[in-house]
Amino acid sequence: MTKWRFGALVGATAVLGGVGVFAMAAGAGAHGEAADQVVEIVEYTASGELIRPKDYRTWVFVGAPLTPNDMNNGSAAFPEFHNVYIDPGAYEEYKQTGKFRDGTVFIKELVSVGQKSSFSGNGYFEGEFLGVEAMVKSAERNPDIPGNWGFFRFTDEEAAAQGRLGNVKRTAKNVATSCVSCHAAGEQDRIFTQHYPVLRAARNAKMNPENK
Repeated sequence: MTKWRFGALVGATAVLGGVGVFAMAAGAGAHGEAADQVVEIVEYTASGELIRPKDYRTWVFVGAPLTPNDMNNGSAAFPEFHNVYIDPGAYEEYKQTGKFRDGTVFIKELVSVGQKSSFSGNGYFEGEFLGVEAMVKSAERNPDIPGNWGFFRFTDEEAAAQGRLGNVKRTAKNVATSCVSCHAAGEQDRIFTQHYPVLRAARNAKMNPENK
């Protein structure tokens, strides 16, 4: 189990992904100041492959970007919906500090474009699940990668090309070298916050911004 340290928040505990426990320290200040605590979020194999996190659909949903083929000359680089989730502990920290702490986990679930019309009108509507990817920020494991982000693909690529989910892998290697250059366009710390109003509203909000 990999362990991360970060400034904890007041008296809360959340179980993340069925893999680790995010422990928040009692006695922390109102703005998140506290002694370092150990946070366990993701698990790796002995060879360094990331084990696919569980229960990520219960995490904080931040958005679903789409670059459809129809708007990209029939051959978009990423023609599916990307349903993106951030682990709850990192989201809480982000509200306090405005930064993605070491150990932050993003999950990207790939979903095909389904119907293009509905009772509400024409548009792009989600179809079938195609795959799962993850980003994990780790200075320990990725010291030479910009932003310290690792990138992992659990997707059954052959099945996804056929428009189906297939056999999603249980573990995945770090493929940062093929992903990190594209993420240079991310507005903050190689994350595309320009496309995620949930994150923009939460940054340094100190509270759940929707409750203001």
